[in-house]
Amino acid sequence: MTDWHSSYLAHPLYRPIRRAADWLTLTTWPDQASYDRLAAVARERVAGFPAALRFVADLEPEAYYEAHIGATGEVPTRLCNWHDWFNALAWCAWPRAKSALNARHLRALARGEVKRGSLRDAATLFDECGVVLAVSDERMADALKDMDWATLFLARREGWGRAIAPFVLGHALSEQGLTPHIGWCGKALLLPVPPAFFSQTYEAQLAQLDASLAERLADDTWLARPRELLPLPLLGIPGWWTANEDPAFYANTDYFRPSRRANSSSVMSSELNAGDSRASSASATSSS
Repeated sequence: MTDWHSSYLAHPLYRPIRRAADWLTLTTWPDQASYDRLAAVARERVAGFPAALRFVADLEPEAYYEAHIGATGEVPTRLCNWHDWFNALAWCAWPRAKSALNARHLRALARGEVKRGSLRDAATLFDECGVVLAVSDERMADALKDMDWATLFLARREGWGRAIAPFVLGHALSEQGLTPHIGWCGKALLLPVPPAFFSQTYEAQLAQLDASLAERLADDTWLARPRELLPLPLLGIPGWWTANEDPAFYANTDYFRPSRRANSSSVMSSELNAGDSRASSASATSSS
C-alpha cells in the first residue's frame, strides 16, 4: 500500500484522526510543508497540542526517539510512510495522551531504563496498538476481560455506541487497517465513563478521553505492564466488518479465542464511580 489515498477514512477505525486528516487537501504524500501546516492547525484548534511540537521529515536523531522528542519537540517523520503519517495524526487527535506517553518514557530513561522494561513496553504497545474502550456497562467490561466474545459482541450487541465505544490511539493499528485481515487484533484499554458520556458530541468525548488518559499516565503504577492491555479482535466490533453481521462469524475460535485469563473479579463499580466524579469535576495480531 505505497500509493497515496484517503479512502480509508470512511472506516470507523479512523474516526479519531479523521478531523485532522481533513485539515489538509492532499493528492499525494505530505511533504515537510504539509506537516508544518498540520502542526500549525493543530496548535490553533486542539487543546493540549504542544506549542513546540513539529513533525520533521526524515530526521535521524542521535538520541533515543522518545528522548529526542522530549528534548526538542521534533518528531522524526519519514516521508511517504503510512506509519509515520498516522503517528502525526494521532498526535493531533490525542495530544495530551501522546505527550504523557512521551513523558513516561523520559521518566523511565531517567531512572536508567535504557533497555525497555515492562513500563516502557506497555507504553510502546499502547502507543502502537492501543484502542481506548470508553465503557459504562460493567457486564461488557467483564466480557472483554474474560474474552467472552458471545456476550461482548452478540448478547450485548446493542450496547456498542451506547454503553461502550472504541477510540483508536495506536498508529500501527491505523496502518494495519489499510489491509485488514482475520486475526487482526488491537490492545484494548478500558476507561470507565458515566452513561452521560455517550450523549456528548464525538469531539467532546475524544477530548475527555485524552485528558483522562494523560492524567492516569502520569502515575507510573497505572498501565505498568503490557498484560494490562486486553486483546480485542477488531473485526468483531459491530459496524467494522460486514461479515460480523452474521452470528456465525464469531464461531471462528482461531480468531475469537476462548478465555485464557482468570475470571475477572471486577473493580469496575468503584472505577465507574471515580469516572462519574472526574466527569463532574471537569494490536498486536493475536488475541492470545
